[in-house]
This record gives sequence, structure tokens and C-alpha cells, in this order.
Amino acid sequence: MDLKKIILLSVIFWAVFLQAQLVSELPSQTNHQIKYNPDPKAHYFAIGLQGAIILGGVYFWNYSDRWTGEFAIENEGMFRKDSYNGGADKLGHLYTWALLTRALTHNYERHGFSRKSAAFWGFTIPAVNGVFIELLDGYTDYNASTEDILFNLMGSGLGGFLYLHPKLDEMIHLDWSYLPSSDFKKNVKRDFTTDYAGSVFTLEVNANGLRQMIGVERPLPTDYLQVGLSYYSRGYSGESGTNKQRFMGVTLGINFQQFFRKGSAARTFVKYYKLPYSYGGYFKELNTNKMYMIFGEQAHDY
Repeated sequence: MDLKKIILLSVIFWAVFLQAQLVSELPSQTNHQIKYNPDPKAHYFAIGLQGAIILGGVYFWNYSDRWTGEFAIENEGMFRKDSYNGGADKLGHLYTWALLTRALTHNYERHGFSRKSAAFWGFTIPAVNGVFIELLDGYTDYNASTEDILFNLMGSGLGGFLYLHPKLDEMIHLDWSYLPSSDFKKNVKRDFTTDYAGSVFTLEVNANGLRQMIGVERPLPTDYLQVGLSYYSRGYSGESGTNKQRFMGVTLGINFQQFFRKGSAARTFVKYYKLPYSYGGYFKELNTNKMYMIFGEQAHDY
């Protein structure tokens, strides 16, 4: 995917969320009574957070030693067998930027912004920052990745879209399960955020949210379950002789959100972090086309 296509996709995402910002509220009596008083301090937090991410990246990924001064773009191969990290890093970008957007939308709403304004700024600031980080990478031997830009934008788009649709947000979410891999323990990977050999990414459907979406009001025992589509890769650390594997499967797990009060920090934590011992499923190893039943910690590389 070339840079022109990335720019086009960026414009499309911007147009969608700019429209969400500019469209007026529906003329109901309730909405007419709502008075928003946006506090500009919300911008300080948002920009400060993004600046900290950039500075942290420059330090932890040794930009000073890897700076080339010449811009280069690399095609990392998306989810192909011979791609970088088997594509798991792309889901890492998707998840991280979705999480950043949700954090910022909450920040803006807490500072008096309307839901649509919060979604606009919560999407825009990390989306712009994601493009800027990749442009910086382009001047190092990491090289810029058009796929990373795309998945950053998709993550921010997903985070903003679900925030604007609370009922759908109750039913669908993206989470991350992690235990430190053998690569991390042996210091092959020094940064847990890029320790993909210990990560599992899942798009979840909560039974509780699905029940409410279809109009069933009475709580059911299935409310404590969630079904997911999971993906992870193993053996892509760069060490010689590793067995490269890519797994995709359907999982059944515990919906821990049901154990905590809405709006609580604990509920938010278990929404976005999937406890490693709380799920199992049927997986296909894509490099060999073999099928496996995998439970909890078996998905993690020790």
C-alpha cells in the first residue's frame, strides 16, 4: 500500500469524524436542556499524553542510534507467513490506538465536552500522532510502515465509533491477553508492549450486551460469558531456529465486566485486559493448517 492510499484513507476517517462533530444534536427536549461547558484543559492532558508517547518511543527504541536521516517506507507484509511478527504487531497498533482514543474521549467528556466533540478530539489527536510517529520511524532504520499507519487509524476509528454507540459498545470490544514470553524473560524483548510472543488479541462479543441489543431485559446466566475471535503469533522474535506459528480461532471465556460496577476502574480494566486463564477455544495454526484446542495459558509462550 503506497503513501497516496494512506493519505486517502486518512481523509476518509477525518471526514467521518468531522461530520460527527458538526452534525447538530437531535431536537429533543432533553437535548435542548443540556448545557455543555467545555474546559480547554482537556487539550493539555491529551497533547501531553501524546507528547509523552513520542518521547518515550524515542528513548526506548533508541532513535539516536538508529537515525539515518533518509526517509524510507517498508512493506511489512501484513499477516502473511513471512511478515514481521506474523501480523500480531498490526493488531497491537489497532488495540493501542483504540485504547488511546477511549482514554481521550473519557477525558474530554469529563471536562464538559459533548459526546460528539469528545469523539472528534479523542479520534483526531491520537490519529495525527500515529501518523507523526510513523513519519519519524521513516527517518530511522525501522522505516515507516504504511500498514502501521492504517491500523493506527482503524484503531482510533473503532474506539471513536464504539464510544458514539453505547449499546454496541456494551456488546463488542477489543481486548489483549498477555503473559511475559520466553523472549521477554531472556531479554530478547525488552519492551512488553512489543512482546508479541506473549500476546493474544481478541474481538469479543459479550452475551450481556447482545441480550440487551436484541431487547431481552431479563438477566440470563449467559451474561457472564463472551465469545471472541482471537489471533496471535509465536516464534517471530528474530531468534534463529524458532518455529514460526500464526493462530486464529474462536474462543469462549468469562465476561468479568459483570462482576464489577459500571464505570468502575476494575470493570474498565477487565474489559480491555483478558485474563490469561479465563478462556479457551478452537484454533487453526495458519502456517501448517493444523487445528488445536487451546485453553488459557496454553496460548502463551513460556
